[in-house]
Amino acid sequence: QPKRTPPLFSKQQPVALPLFAGGPHHMAAADTFPVTLHLYDVSGSAPVRKINDAVTPLGLGALHAGVEVHGVEISFASHPFGGSGIITYVPKQCEVHVYRESVDMGRTAISRAGLKELLQRLQPEWQASDYDLLRKNCCSFCDALCVALGVGHTPERVNRLAGMGAAVADALNSARASAAVNAAAIDERTKVFSVSQQAAASAAQYLRNLDERYSVQEHVQEGLSQGLRL
Repeated sequence: QPKRTPPLFSKQQPVALPLFAGGPHHMAAADTFPVTLHLYDVSGSAPVRKINDAVTPLGLGALHAGVEVHGVEISFASHPFGGSGIITYVPKQCEVHVYRESVDMGRTAISRAGLKELLQRLQPEWQASDYDLLRKNCCSFCDALCVALGVGHTPERVNRLAGMGAAVADALNSARASAAVNAAAIDERTKVFSVSQQAAASAAQYLRNLDERYSVQEHVQEGLSQGLRL
């Protein structure tokens, strides 16, 4: 009977868990199991691959990531099905990105059954609707999963580009908020000045009305003339 493999995430709702559909896998005699981080060029387009070739030495890159453990690759994505965004697929075979390289993350003591329980605990925190390209993406999920597996953080370069993007976005949002506050303050001062102008205009109009009604200026000028004659 041919061995089945986990379905690709674009063809089935993620984590039901179809995670272990492949049946029993060969295990090492030791009580620890290898953990491997697989990295892909996002979208797999030629321009992205060229950019990644150029910036990888600088510790940057537009990357998709997945963690392989117990014969399955696990990642995080937005999808139209709702619920958990944790997805599984055949290692190194993510169908929407192009495989680039693998990073040995060490070994975990978490068993196959323990991994299933771990992913079930992580599901509420990693919902498909929570996916954010800069702050909560496949790379940040893989980092969290590797920490939970006890093998430490993923290399900083894996999510550095998204982190830089998030920092820029935060700076822009802060600048926009500051500009909005300043604009509101200016608007408030403008309103105060406008109210003062309106009050001055109203007072001037009131004086004109008094003058028209009681000939104030005429009486004042007449009184001044008499005073000068005295």
